[in-house]
Amino acid sequence: MTRDDIDREADIGRTGHIIATAVGTAEALTVGVVRLAERTLVEALHAAEDVGAEIGSALVQATRGSIRAAGDIGGELADMGRTVSRSVAAPVHERGAGLARVTNGLRRGAPTRRHSARAGHEGARKPLGKPAARHRRRRAAA
Repeated sequence: MTRDDIDREADIGRTGHIIATAVGTAEALTVGVVRLAERTLVEALHAAEDVGAEIGSALVQATRGSIRAAGDIGGELADMGRTVSRSVAAPVHERGAGLARVTNGLRRGAPTRRHSARAGHEGARKPLGKPAARHRRRRAAA
């Protein structure tokens, strides 16, 4: 073996070593990039999950607030209706005896529904007038 052969073998060994080192480095770099992409994706999914949970929580709170507000509004309307009905009923109770006499008098003198000529005006008295004429049936000429 000559010196050139020995140098070539050394060069081939060094070249192989450099190539092996480059391949190992590229492999390590590729694995690192893949792991980085994987962690980035996992963290992005966790962040999206957290954001979704926050949005869901906000929606639940908004819905509960709307329901609570509707209940408050309904309660206030009921209180207002109760107040109005009591405000209307109070003068009636104050004037109760006189009003009862007037309304009972109208009810006693009013015709019943079966005998009333105008069923829509049951509380009103029928005005005096001529008795209704009876119509006779005429027989057809044969």
